[in-house]
Amino acid sequence: MLVSFRWLKDYVDIEETPAEVADLLTRQGLEVASCEPACPDLERVTVGRIVSLDRLPEDAGLWVCRVDIGSREHTVVCGADNIRRGDRVPLALPGANLPGGRTIQAAKIRGVLSEGMLCSEQDLGLSEDRTGILRLPAETVPGGAVGRIPLLDDHVLEIELTPNRPDCLCVIGVAREIAAKKGRTLRLPSTSLREEGVPAREVASVEILAPESCPRYVARILEDVEVIPSPFWLRRRLSLVGFRPVNNIVDVTNYVMLEWGQPLHAFDLDRLEEHRIRVRMAVPGERMTTLDGKERALNEQDLLICDARSPVALAGVMGGLESEIQPATRRVLLESAFFEPRGIRRTSRRLGISTEASYRFEREMDKEGARRAADRAAWFILDVAGGRVLPGALDRYPGPFRPVRIPLDVSRVNRLLGTNLGTGDVERLLESVEVSVRVPGGNGLEAVPPSFRPDLRLPEDLAEEVARLVGYEQIPTQMPRVPLAVLPPDPERSAEEKAREVLVGLGFHETIHLSFHGRDRLAALGFPTDSAQGNPVVLQNPLSDAQSVLRTTLLGSLLDTVSRNLHRNNRDLKLFELRRVFFPSAEGPLPAERKMLAGVLAGNRCPVQWNQPREAVDFFDLKGVLDVLASSFGIPSLRLAPSAELPGLHPGLSGTILIHATQAGVAGKLHPNVGEAFDIAGDVFVFELDFSPFVAAFLNPKTYRPFLRNPSVQRDIALVMDQDVSCARVLDRLRAFVDRRVTEMELFDLYRGPQLPEGKKSLAFRITYQDPERTLTDEEVNELQDELLRRLLPDLAAQLR
Repeated sequence: MLVSFRWLKDYVDIEETPAEVADLLTRQGLEVASCEPACPDLERVTVGRIVSLDRLPEDAGLWVCRVDIGSREHTVVCGADNIRRGDRVPLALPGANLPGGRTIQAAKIRGVLSEGMLCSEQDLGLSEDRTGILRLPAETVPGGAVGRIPLLDDHVLEIELTPNRPDCLCVIGVAREIAAKKGRTLRLPSTSLREEGVPAREVASVEILAPESCPRYVARILEDVEVIPSPFWLRRRLSLVGFRPVNNIVDVTNYVMLEWGQPLHAFDLDRLEEHRIRVRMAVPGERMTTLDGKERALNEQDLLICDARSPVALAGVMGGLESEIQPATRRVLLESAFFEPRGIRRTSRRLGISTEASYRFEREMDKEGARRAADRAAWFILDVAGGRVLPGALDRYPGPFRPVRIPLDVSRVNRLLGTNLGTGDVERLLESVEVSVRVPGGNGLEAVPPSFRPDLRLPEDLAEEVARLVGYEQIPTQMPRVPLAVLPPDPERSAEEKAREVLVGLGFHETIHLSFHGRDRLAALGFPTDSAQGNPVVLQNPLSDAQSVLRTTLLGSLLDTVSRNLHRNNRDLKLFELRRVFFPSAEGPLPAERKMLAGVLAGNRCPVQWNQPREAVDFFDLKGVLDVLASSFGIPSLRLAPSAELPGLHPGLSGTILIHATQAGVAGKLHPNVGEAFDIAGDVFVFELDFSPFVAAFLNPKTYRPFLRNPSVQRDIALVMDQDVSCARVLDRLRAFVDRRVTEMELFDLYRGPQLPEGKKSLAFRITYQDPERTLTDEEVNELQDELLRRLLPDLAAQLR
């Protein structure tokens, strides 16, 4: 939020420099990001008084002006028609450098030497208005530097407010902080009105049909106003803080919003059907056109301001195009209301509209301040637009403000802050920010926060307020006393560290993503809406559509990261993530959580080297990662069962991960359609599995056996079998041959070729025999080998090659 330093001085005496005020506010918890001079460096631009002006005989569109700058008079040729004798105006003398790189020089115009240039607001870089010469206040002394007159000599403070301080979204709120810190008086502007004419209730009416969403609505009626450009001082203040001046009526609503923090809206009363205001929820399918000219589709969660026939404003967000103030407007209905913050936030996010009004309403405005802001704006409109205010405000207040009474134990405040404050000290500090304090007795207080401080609800909030007002730098630093104790290691955390160590050793990099993403990510992965992954937990208040649901899978985030890396020419990727996913739970409001481990492989198997060929990763690299993980945790039962119906995966190169014959995850090649949805070109292999079996395996006691001293004997067998017999099935049959002398079995060759019958393949296995007690003889090994084959060959319908 931008704040004018001179504007602050209207409400509190400030002796400090702008930089000192910026430091003071930052120490108060209102971080000031910058403090910059408001006026550009206008060297050789001085204040002049027009002594005389005459038409140039050769050109009736030009004036010859005599301008007094105190020390002498200058002759200036000017074409503007808005100046008069006696006006104070900015005069750029020869040699002046104006914003935009323009240098002023003396020049002859129609035979008359012009010794400078009279400047418009645009010439000085103050605004985009170039319709005439800037006329300075009548009390401005000629000869002074234009950049030093009070109207222009200012600083702008940029304050980065936290969402819990809506009371400081206005100049008075910031001035209140300065007054509280320095013990000075806060001067509030007058809101007393001169009312005349028929009562307002006889001209217009207000009806609230949705009191839960609109607990208060105040309307003021003004007649015989004149819609014209605002005076320069008003336009200047608005421009300084980032607002574009529109006209005097709209500018007043913005000015009062910046002054008091209360958003207002002005309607053309004669464009409201039956001069009625009805506050209601939208009907599904209803549409309206907002001030930006866009037609908006509404739903039943949107709050509307309507006349007797149709919507005229999207409550708290943006006005409607059909009821805006126009040059011909003569009667105004001025709105000042309180809208329920969550509803405004929901509508603003859904429609993608963020305005100064919605920004404030989302943070909860002062319900009690609505009438005061309406009166202030009406007073202001009388001053800049004329007319009259009809007697009586149309104030509908179905949900009155109920103050919160907070018990406060001063001794507990001191314990929380490490201070030694007395009851009187705490009382004085809180009352400086308009918190009403009562002392019922003992060491306790009862505090009642003002209506503009919705952030004060608990004793801890008041303790924080005391710390802020004392000054964080004044609170002594004390090291906390913490008992030292060695906690037992967390098995789950230890298992996670082991998994990370294994994967990093395999060349993977860990990624960390947000726990929510868009529903479109699940659709892109091919999960049906009736599946567990396709039915996520929906956030009630998402930051955006891209972060609207809790993740049911880690793959969507990983694939987004793959896509970003590929587009930055980082093509050799091994990434993993070990985090929780979330599913709806029927047992309570909180979702069910499950820790998952997921990984992706893409690009080359190894970094490209001069002495190594370029080899792309394939399915067996993926399977190797799973095998290493399983063996590292002592899980010999991990298997990959082929499956043709896995969402998002290629039907011919994917499978279900089984641990102890129970499905634990999926692995395989990414389906081309999914790759296209994530804008990924090339082959990507992925896996995702439940991490709980790994935690359980980590907790299992590990057993070790000594190295056998006796020599081992290895025998190879090559078996010819049908193509559809898997290697895992053969190994399972081999392991079923229980004999303590068979110590190891491994596949070392696969052959398919013309020497085998069609539909057949050959698998070659190396079997290691070793006796722990003695050296085996050839006859004993032959007997074991023959026994193994007698059991194996009929079971697999295989034969020796």
